[in-house]
Amino acid sequence: MNKYAQLFVMTVLMACQPSQSSNESTEESTYKNPDHLSAALTLGFEAHGSYEMWSQMKTLSYQRGDESTITNLHNRKIRLESEERVIGFDGEEVWVTPDSLDASRARFYHNLYFYFYAMPFVVGDPGAIYEEVESRQLMGKEYKGIKVSYQENVGDAPDDNYILWVDPDTNRMEWLMYTVTYRSGEPSESYSLIKYDGWNEFNGLLLPTTLQWYTFEGDTVGEARGNGALFENILLDNSSPADSLFEMPEGAQIAPLNSGI
Repeated sequence: MNKYAQLFVMTVLMACQPSQSSNESTEESTYKNPDHLSAALTLGFEAHGSYEMWSQMKTLSYQRGDESTITNLHNRKIRLESEERVIGFDGEEVWVTPDSLDASRARFYHNLYFYFYAMPFVVGDPGAIYEEVESRQLMGKEYKGIKVSYQENVGDAPDDNYILWVDPDTNRMEWLMYTVTYRSGEPSESYSLIKYDGWNEFNGLLLPTTLQWYTFEGDTVGEARGNGALFENILLDNSSPADSLFEMPEGAQIAPLNSGI
């Protein structure tokens, strides 16, 4: 672990200590009674440790390459930090520092890897619509499919669709297909594909350590795209991170909602 990663982990551990402030009683939670979930998705949650257990967690942090991320799971405030920049979401605005950097993609990027990484639990958020789809084979193995779409005005890209591909024997998610509509604002039937691997248990919940993208054309899984994403120094905790981590510093720039690129 490099010195930068060590400093970040120490900061996270300090931030997750019980606080004397009023954060615990005033923070707004994204979690609701999960009675809107489908039976198939509930089985998937149980196989990964249960949605109820996930809803008790308040902090998720990890290192991906030279970038460290910490998220308040109940209000989705987030901070991404590297030697080059810091990106944060304070609950209202996505901000970037230093202000000399191009912030045009920061709104799209700030929670991109968090959302992929925290599958399948994040599709339990309010506003999701579930549909079981026909099973299919991926690399010679058959999987059950659960399609997730969103109600209007949910998040920055409510027209995004996800399909979770679940092992029928274990009910664990192994693949994710997804569309991207943030830049275009238009619904799409063009899916990208991710393989989830290296599942480990953290505080009773299964989280992956590697995500590998694959080419996917004509209903066929192709070659691996790049080296994938490796997640290290993973921390999942039921204490809230300090709210000060997410506050926009003086002089930071606010990222535009949609740059159109």
